[in-house]
Parts: sequence; structure tokens; C-alpha cells
Amino acid sequence: MDTTRPAPRHTITLDTGPFVTDGTTSILEAALAQGIPVPFSCQRGACGSCRAEVVEGCFERIAPPTDGSYQTAADELLMCQCRAASDLTLRFPHWRAPAQARPPRRANVVSRLPLAPDVTQLIVELQDGEDYDYLPGQHAQLILEGGARRNFSIANAPAGAGPARLEFHIRHMPGGAFTSGILPALKSGDPLTLDAAQGDCTWRVDELQGIDHLVLLATGTGYAGVAPIIMAALHSRALETVTLYWGGRTPDDHYASQMLDALQGKGDGFQWHAVLSAGESARKRVQDAAAEAGHDWSRSLVYACGNPAMVSAARQRLLAAGLPAYRYRAEAFHPAASGPAGAAPQRPAHPWERISPRYTLAGILDARQRSMRAVEEIAGLIRPGMTTREAIAVADEHLRRMGASHNWHPTYVRFGPDTQSPPIQRTDYDRKLQEQDLFVLDIGPVWDGYEGDYGDTFVLGADEDRRRCAEAARSVFKRTRQAWLEGLTGTALYDRATEYAREHGCELVREIPGHRVSDFPHALYGRHLLAQADFVPADGIWVLEIQVRDARRPLGAFYEDVLLR
Repeated sequence: MDTTRPAPRHTITLDTGPFVTDGTTSILEAALAQGIPVPFSCQRGACGSCRAEVVEGCFERIAPPTDGSYQTAADELLMCQCRAASDLTLRFPHWRAPAQARPPRRANVVSRLPLAPDVTQLIVELQDGEDYDYLPGQHAQLILEGGARRNFSIANAPAGAGPARLEFHIRHMPGGAFTSGILPALKSGDPLTLDAAQGDCTWRVDELQGIDHLVLLATGTGYAGVAPIIMAALHSRALETVTLYWGGRTPDDHYASQMLDALQGKGDGFQWHAVLSAGESARKRVQDAAAEAGHDWSRSLVYACGNPAMVSAARQRLLAAGLPAYRYRAEAFHPAASGPAGAAPQRPAHPWERISPRYTLAGILDARQRSMRAVEEIAGLIRPGMTTREAIAVADEHLRRMGASHNWHPTYVRFGPDTQSPPIQRTDYDRKLQEQDLFVLDIGPVWDGYEGDYGDTFVLGADEDRRRCAEAARSVFKRTRQAWLEGLTGTALYDRATEYAREHGCELVREIPGHRVSDFPHALYGRHLLAQADFVPADGIWVLEIQVRDARRPLGAFYEDVLLR
């Protein structure tokens, strides 16, 4: 008679639904085996990406924590390090499951009218008559013949022009495949195809606690992105003031001035300012106009929409003026690549380079800029006498203040001799930074759903070998990136980097092989290594990591960034 007892069967309940486990594997392994969407990255208990709040139930750790383990709160567990001991109910306060991709929608042109000499108003209506579900601040993606896509901000508030109508403000781009080749020929009744609404720079009235003032920055047709937010904010009556700074070259660029003047005249706390960059009395930028206006930044929320230079500069200027980082929201406009209107967009062709439906290069660029700024600011907070453990705590706290939701990999800080070692080797957390020293910062925060992986090396004092080593990492990176632009495969890049490192009196640390980056978590699309890629890597989804070790002294340096054309 078979007396073998059946394995226990536990139900794990998430916001997205339940799955089952027999308790012999980690909760994460069970979820991934059944195709359940959950957040994760390192799978070794270090990054905290798979942390979950335990609402109900019992669990047990698979192995005890180490010095490098992520420290969970009392009511949390790491799914990769724990197995179920009973039914469990878990929730992820820091993460939302990606929405299911919606099928494209068919629309017809309603009207096409000029708003300014180089700006066209295009109004379309969904053929099925159903509401186009979007939030103020989002954009729609037009799908052209051949698969090419163009993003345009939705300029009307939801249901403002009818539940199935969308309004776009489109600036003419000389030689642009859509704005020069297709848009001028569109007439009433012509069909268009739209993808689902996209973008995270959105208005939510339930996020206004502690906020009395709304400040909006726009350049050019970036006004289209903030116009629905203005209307939604005024309709909510939840704010004391709503102020728009709209940048343009000449008065013609402020094509909605009459409507804005009328809105300002109602006395509901709304003001707008035309900021001109051309003419004798001009040369001012929108962020300068806002910063000089005396706003109470501690109680303000800012939306910025327009060219990438403004979006980046405005963030830096207003945070320096006292705006909390998490109250700055932005959408940068990146022109589409040139080419024939019907040409298919450049898409990763290799299976290792899959991306999610929500991935945009603009998202990667924004995350990159924020991480670069974070590294510089954190470096300024690290002082001689700090231990490695203290420096990591300082870095993580600063990332939280800047608005990072979490880290997809642990924050790595390495001092002195530890700069020779890759992250997979043990770090001396009690090592102190010396007055004459060098240190490495390697961060992996998640900004608005995108990974911002960036790292650099900093030198204290005037030691020539330390400075040479730090500069070697940067130089090898730059030359290796150039080799990528010339068409080398990922494998060949690291062979070439090995040669470059020797020219600086260093050796390349080959245990640091580069990796995928994307909208979080990239691990869902494969844990592939750049150094093993036998193809030319695509733009914007790979991180080139360069770590060098001095040939004579116990010194090392590190530099990493996204490969971008």
C-alpha cells in the first residue's frame, strides 16, 4: 500500500489573480513557471525587486540573509528567497502589472485646420463610436502603412470633444515622412489607425495631497500635452493656482493665446505667460521664467512637455529652487527617425532583444538622464571616513528622495581595493573611504517604470595612478561604443575593450559582461549578456559595462551607460 503523502498545495493570491505552489520551490519560481506577471530582477535576494507585502498567510526562508541581502520590512518577504508554508495573500505597493496590449482602433479624419504657419490641428473620430480610454497628459500613436508609428499628444480633455473624438496639434517637420508626406493630403473621412493611449505624465486628482499650486511648462506643440491637464485641474477646483509658461520663438507660436486669455480672465486662479526666445526683449527660457516668479515650490506640482533640452534643464533648475523631485513630471518630444513614410520602424530583430508594448526610447533616455544626475549628486554626499555600508544607505535614501520607486539591482559602492572586484564578489561593508582614495558608484533605480542603469568612478586627492585608472574606464567605454557604431557584435566589443584597457596599463574585468535594459523588469525578456551577443546590438536596450583593474596596484575603476546612437 502506497503511503506517500501528496505534496501540499498552497494558493498564492495576488491582485492579478491566484496561482498554486507545492511549497518546494521559491514563490518566484512558482509564479514564473506558470506565467504569472510579478516584479523581479536579480533572483538572489539582493535587489528587493521581488519584495511583496504579506497580507495573510505563512512562509519560510529558503536560506538565511547575508550582508548583501535586501533588508525587508517586518511585513514583507522576498519571493525569490521564500517558499509558501500555507495559503498566502501578497501585494506589491511598488509595482503594477503591465496592462494587456489593446488592439489598434480605426478612426476617420473629421477635420484638418491650420493653427499657426507650421502647426496643424487634426481631429479624428473612432469608427466604433466608443470612448478612447485615456488620461489627461497621455499621447496616441498613429500606425502608418508598413508599421511606422508617430506619437502625438492628445490636446483635448477626455470627452471634451465627444467621447470618441481626439484632437492633435502637429508641427510640420521639414522632410518629415508624416508631416510632409501624409498630413497635408488628409481630408475628412480618410481612415487612420490608432494604438492605445500611452504615457505616464498624467493628471490624477487623487495625488494632490499637500499640493496647492500647479505649474506647467511647455515649448511649441508641447502645449498640446499640458492643455488637457490645465482643463482637468481647473475643473477639479482642487488647487489655489494653475500657471502655464509657454515657450515659443514668436507670438505666432502661441496659437491658443485667445483661448488662454479668455480662461485667464475668468479669475479662477489661472494665469499664463508667453515666453519668447526670438526678438530684442526675448532670449528667456520657460524654466527661468518659472523659477524667477516666486512660486512656493514646496507645495507645487510641475508638468513639463516639449523638447528634451527644456525638460532636462527645467528639472535641474526647479529642483535646485526647492521643488521635491517626485513632484516633477515630464514628457519629452523626440522627433521620429527620417525615412519613407511607409518604411517599417527599426525594431530589434534578434530574439534576445524583445521589448514590451510600453517600451519607448524616450522612457530610456529620461531614466538615463535621471540616473546620471543621481550619480553626480550622490558622489557629492560621500565623504572620507564613511564606511561602504553607510555610503550605500546614503545613496539609496537619495534615490528615494529623487523619486525612484525601487532599485532593480542593489546599489553598489566600492572603496579603494574593492574597486578591483566585480559586484558578484564580496564587498567589505566596513571599509572606510580615505582622504586619498577612489570609489565606484553603480546604481540601478527604476524611474517611472524604466531602468536607469549608470555608474562612474570618482577620485579623491591627486594620485596619478588613481586618476589614470578612472579615466581608463571612461576612455575604454567611449572607444568601445564607437566600435559598436561601426558595426561590431557584442562579443567583439568586449574583445576590443580588452585591447583598449591594456593601452592604459589596465586589464578588463571580463566578469562584467553588459546586460539588457528596458522598461522594468528586463528580466522578463531574457537574462542575456552583451558579451555573448553574436550580433550587432540594437539601439537603446543594452548597457555597456566597463570595469578595469590596474596592472600594478590594487586599484580598479568602472563606467557604464546605455548604448545609444
